[in-house]
Amino acid sequence: MVMIILLSLVSCTEEIDRKFKTGKPQLVVDGFFTDQQQDHFVKLSLSSSFLSNKPNPPLSGAQLSLSDGYSEIILNELSDQVGTYRIPKSYRGIYGRTYTLKIAGIDIDSNGTDESYVASNTLNPVVNIDSIALVWSSARGQKQWQVLLYSREPEETTDYYAFGLFLNDKWITPKLSDLEYAEDKFYNGNDIVGAWVQSVVEEDTDGEATEHILKEGDWVKLEMQNINKDYFDFILAVDAETGIKVPLFSGPPANVPTNISNGGRGFFRVYSLVQDSVKVSKEILEQRE
Repeated sequence: MVMIILLSLVSCTEEIDRKFKTGKPQLVVDGFFTDQQQDHFVKLSLSSSFLSNKPNPPLSGAQLSLSDGYSEIILNELSDQVGTYRIPKSYRGIYGRTYTLKIAGIDIDSNGTDESYVASNTLNPVVNIDSIALVWSSARGQKQWQVLLYSREPEETTDYYAFGLFLNDKWITPKLSDLEYAEDKFYNGNDIVGAWVQSVVEEDTDGEATEHILKEGDWVKLEMQNINKDYFDFILAVDAETGIKVPLFSGPPANVPTNISNGGRGFFRVYSLVQDSVKVSKEILEQRE
């Protein structure tokens, strides 16, 4: 637990019971773009009541484009996923460039006039991972494998990170509340030696076994994302206001910061990432004994 505190990780799990006013529908954007050669997606929807249990209705027929200041591409809506627009894998992020998402051709307030929205984010380079390790622990009242990070943090920049996990190539941290977030406040310019940045939980705080019981031959992969400060601040604000309600974009309070212009909500996040894996051996599993 000490390692998590030193790395200033934000674990967002506490539920806070608050009442929020409902208002006119707003555009909600949930989009991401990285330095990886893969398809990326932007999901558009209309906001619903904060206390609503129903998913946001998807928004179809919008006109989307993405530009890095040098070239611009058009995003096409998926025919089998209404409200989801694809950034093709042929368009890959380049470090140092600012990516601007433009959204047009939609009339959210139904006044007969189309609105337009803009969101920008800069792609920062990621720090390399030297290695990762697994250590058995009962911290946080659960039985788990702590994922420890070994790396070196650059001194010349202030960086913010998110950490997620794969188990045998399956993404096991799909929710915002599953990820761990960090700033380099205490490690800037120094070696990171065994910092606890994620966990594979085998038994939760209620004593119930999870589906993630490690066995010999399994692979655990850590994904380290270099996120922007504005997205880091967004995460902190959502945590403070809502305790990270899931799904995230079910209608967070309007005063949570966003990089969507013109009264839009949600976030278009741009980040670089690096991954490293460790194979579960018999020697590692002996730590349980």
